Amino acid sequence: MGRLRTVLLAAALVLPLGGTPSHAATPPAGDISKGVTFLANIPELRTAISLNFIGTTMFASTVTGIYSYDVSDPAAPKLLGALPQYIWENEDVDVDARRHLLFLSRDPRGFTSPATTAFPYGAVQVIDVSDPRAMKQLSMTLLPSGHTTSCVDSCRYTWTAGPAAAATDPSDWGGRPVWALDMTDPANPKKCPKPIDADENDGRTDYTHDVQVDNHGIAWISGSGAVRGYWVTGRHRNAKTGKLQLATGCDPVPYAGGGTDLGQLTTRDGVMHNSLRPAYLGGNVVIATEEVTGTSNCNAAGHLAAYDISNTYGGAGFRSTPAHKFRMTLLSTWTTEKAVGSSACDSAHYFTDNGRGTLAAAFYSQGTRFLDVRDPRHIKQVGFYRPSDADTWASYWRPGGYVFVADFQRGVDVLRVGALSDVVAAPASTRTDRPNGPSAVFGWVCQVPTSLRSPAS
Repeated sequence: MGRLRTVLLAAALVLPLGGTPSHAATPPAGDISKGVTFLANIPELRTAISLNFIGTTMFASTVTGIYSYDVSDPAAPKLLGALPQYIWENEDVDVDARRHLLFLSRDPRGFTSPATTAFPYGAVQVIDVSDPRAMKQLSMTLLPSGHTTSCVDSCRYTWTAGPAAAATDPSDWGGRPVWALDMTDPANPKKCPKPIDADENDGRTDYTHDVQVDNHGIAWISGSGAVRGYWVTGRHRNAKTGKLQLATGCDPVPYAGGGTDLGQLTTRDGVMHNSLRPAYLGGNVVIATEEVTGTSNCNAAGHLAAYDISNTYGGAGFRSTPAHKFRMTLLSTWTTEKAVGSSACDSAHYFTDNGRGTLAAAFYSQGTRFLDVRDPRHIKQVGFYRPSDADTWASYWRPGGYVFVADFQRGVDVLRVGALSDVVAAPASTRTDRPNGPSAVFGWVCQVPTSLRSPAS
């Protein structure tokens, strides 16, 4: 979701396209664990929000535009091109590597802080990046949603999620559902006729935040109150109705997942932010982050969480109502509380996975945390990178053990990650719940997690 902040449009950043910017090689002040080596900083990318890559070209989405870099030598990134424009928020920029396209999501809230704009539309811009030195726009499509835009079905469709509801939305909405575009012709996208995941919060239309696709092609939507997965291709049994149905990017088929109370058991509003269903955990575990910002209280700040979804294949998560709530089984959560290298607690934000059980997870002022999730009941920290001036929004694993960090204050940091080991001084925050909510003592009622079963097909 991102911390909403005032953006001074007069303070536009101008990048010198004629040469290669200097990149600091001295590690920043702060805490850096063994196994993590600082390689470079790209300070001109201050206000970096999200990154993506096509081969060895990095595309950075910032408040002041889209920028491309040659990162074939990660320690010496070279600026290739820029497409300057003011952007809010494009928090999870996606690319189509096959067709050399970049998808830019525009939030209807624009740059206002607080978010009070009455403009009812977001937008998706399609950018041709086949020549990263001369990027150009192919199309712009207005949508009711606009915060993140993600590819599904190999970018044949894009799904655009968020943000929270505005005065122009129906009074019973807490946020905006997903709207899909058919990207068969990226110069002329076609809007799908109805929203997706419009009832994720116990039957209520609420804030859908982001979409991640697992290695089976199932698209997982994270938002207020739930994380739920959908088939987007093939013929499958609809988990909600029990009927066989052909799945498309416009008309997906419910698969699994369900509700969560994270972010809703505190005095602050929260949203399930993004998720991952790792193949190496057998398919029955979803890792997700909640975002609850504006507090350093360790109980109230957003957590990274692991869920057992083995009881969700019957579709109960798609039939949940306020009177009959369904919740996924929470296995554990993790925060920076009591962790080595922490100065406080802050909300979890974006994370990526190296495919072998180690996450690179952003925690805003608490930097990047490397978390071993191979035992999802006992998540442990095995490394960290926390500059003293960190405002880390996302961290991205790259081949060869490199990690690129998008930091709103620092720009982009480049790290080399080697052997990591357990560096947790005290047990990380681990809590389990049941659907009826928190206990008076611990904030969560403990129960024995259901045993993991083979995932339904």
